[in-house]
Amino acid sequence: MKKYQALFVHQNFPAQYKHLAPKLAALDNFDVTALSMKHNEDLYGVNEIIYEVKRSSTENIHKLSAEFETKILRAEGCANKCHELKKDGYYPDIIIGHTGWGELMFLKEVWPNTKYLSYVEFFYNLENSDIDFDPDVFMDKTTHTRRKLIARTSALLSQYFVSEKMITPMHFQKSTFPEILRNNIEVIHEGLDTNILKPNQNSFVNIDGQRFTSDDKIVLFISRSLEPYRGYHSFIRSIPGILEKHPDTKFIIIGGDQKGYGADPEKGTTHRDNFFNEIKDKVDTKNIFFLGLINYPAIIACYQISTVHVYLTYPFVLSWSMLESMSCGGLIVGSNTGPVSEVIVDKKNGYLVDFFDYSDISSTVNKVLDNPKKHSHIKENARQTIINNYDLDKVCIPKQIDLIKSILGND
Repeated sequence: MKKYQALFVHQNFPAQYKHLAPKLAALDNFDVTALSMKHNEDLYGVNEIIYEVKRSSTENIHKLSAEFETKILRAEGCANKCHELKKDGYYPDIIIGHTGWGELMFLKEVWPNTKYLSYVEFFYNLENSDIDFDPDVFMDKTTHTRRKLIARTSALLSQYFVSEKMITPMHFQKSTFPEILRNNIEVIHEGLDTNILKPNQNSFVNIDGQRFTSDDKIVLFISRSLEPYRGYHSFIRSIPGILEKHPDTKFIIIGGDQKGYGADPEKGTTHRDNFFNEIKDKVDTKNIFFLGLINYPAIIACYQISTVHVYLTYPFVLSWSMLESMSCGGLIVGSNTGPVSEVIVDKKNGYLVDFFDYSDISSTVNKVLDNPKKHSHIKENARQTIINNYDLDKVCIPKQIDLIKSILGND
């Protein structure tokens, strides 16, 4: 039996490969190595190697070149380490890596015959995409930003064209790529552990000395950064309409103020405060809880106790939180945008609303709060959707491993 050498490349490994790398390493005919800028986590059977970036970006470099140079520096450091591995006799059969950081750019020069499975997330288009989605101009649509996105994409293209195959989690993400690339992109999600992400009627969350359970009326909102890109402004504006009809509703808002995907707020302010200030004098705020960034077990508990989980997004990469919540039996009120409507069928496994229509959001949430038990079949269908299409061990990992074997000619 031939023994294949698989090299994972990601500056923040394991990232998307947390489950795939050890599963591949557990197979008898694979040796697995990971190349990263820092060590984050020990994974079973995975030998991790650290590469070094020798210097920082050039001071006062042209603004449109800055991002490209950063990727070049990572690519150079990664390739230099790979040359050291080659001198020691290491030659991978396949490189499985993320294209977003530039690390794969020079590796074909090191190992000309190695095959590539490249992870791709999103292709930045200038029209009918995320950049021109929001009419309230929360995105920076200046000429500089448009040119910056073109420059960003140019640093990725060379990696796309050396890849035997590319992989992305959602069909919507694939659809953002030019047609010339789509035939080489396979849609396979990383997968969710539905044995951990599952309903639990005994879950509870303690906030400010209060214990909340699934018996409470709880509206959940989660975003790594509380920003317009993930519909924070539309959600906040929906709160008065919800409290008017259901004043006993508790709002659990998870997320921080760090740099998000979209434009920054004015200096010295945060998106969180700017939009909350619009409503705070119109409602009783005692039941609105901002938790910041919390640990993963606490997030799961919030999924499990929520009555409604509002998930809104520009046409962009789908957040894991929506799928994880569905796996826990969460009832999603989601924006009718590409990545969401790919998963949610309105009134079947969730509810779709207009991203910008906060009255639509509040009225839809209110319909659920009026009689939560009436919508229990929606929650059941939501979990079944995840089990059928996104289960880690039964669906996604087998598909990923089959793809790797097919690239290697080992069907």
